[in-house]
Amino acid sequence: MTGLGRPATLRFVRPLAFLVLFAAAPSGFAATLPKPTAELKRFEVAAISLRDITFLFEIAVKNPYPLALPFDGMGITFSVEGTKVFTVASQGGFTVPASGSKSNTFTVALVYADVIKVVKDYATKDYLATAIDVSLSIPLPKLPGLPKSIPFSWSLKKKIPAIKPRIAVLDFRVVPPTQEQIGAALVAAGKKVDAAKALGALKNVLEGKKPPAGVIDPSEIDVPVSVSFTIELANEAKADLSFAKLGYDLAVNGDPLVAGESSQVVRRDGRSLITVVSTFSSRSLSQNVRRLLQERKGTFSLRGTASIKLPDEIRKEPVPLEFEEGGSFSLGS
Repeated sequence: MTGLGRPATLRFVRPLAFLVLFAAAPSGFAATLPKPTAELKRFEVAAISLRDITFLFEIAVKNPYPLALPFDGMGITFSVEGTKVFTVASQGGFTVPASGSKSNTFTVALVYADVIKVVKDYATKDYLATAIDVSLSIPLPKLPGLPKSIPFSWSLKKKIPAIKPRIAVLDFRVVPPTQEQIGAALVAAGKKVDAAKALGALKNVLEGKKPPAGVIDPSEIDVPVSVSFTIELANEAKADLSFAKLGYDLAVNGDPLVAGESSQVVRRDGRSLITVVSTFSSRSLSQNVRRLLQERKGTFSLRGTASIKLPDEIRKEPVPLEFEEGGSFSLGS
């Protein structure tokens, strides 16, 4: 049988012919066949939030057989400070084409709440030693002489920052527009209303009062209302979370209010204080926002984006930070 001594030529054999040739091959032929190979090409911290940290894995597999090789993916076990936190059974599975190779990139998130449960004195830590054990089993064709699968494993280590967040919105203040701005908005809206009376009505709303009857509702015109507040981001563990600017998207009582970016960031006593000065349209004075102004307190939902620099041993490039947090707050005087 020509060619049985040269396994490299199998890439040119059709799958059915491969099975026939294999069945007719002499004993021990399977041991001469090339085996699939797997390489962990990339492993890094991909992103971080106030609640979890995301790891990126890239696995590359070469398939020497004229048959596609499907598999479920890798098993991954995370241990922090010597204690197992969690295991994911199969992640990042894919199919490698016949006589070909393929890479697959996938992410797995380690949740800080799970880490806090198993690490003693968590709040005293800055960075946590994390071990990641990765295993991969590639099923082989069901042929005599071949094992059911071929295993691969990697042991990885990475430090992660200890994060136990606290976030608050402080000194929330609203400033009404000028009478000139009101007048321009009335003209643009085609409203024949006295600007001074319209300004008085808007000030009443911003103070949590009902506007006088018969005067235009401020939500009927588009005039900018100034707002300022401070975002306090504190880490009650010891890792330093510093950044130069923060993108923000703030909703109050469930309704969107302002969005933008602030570079007014001050570090003080382990806290980041981000000053925000922005505007919103009087058209955004929904019932939920008015309730905030009336009660002088309410709830907030804050989405934030930033870029933080962790130690080089974790990642040399800045890591994207994204979070969505909420709570309650009061208006400043």
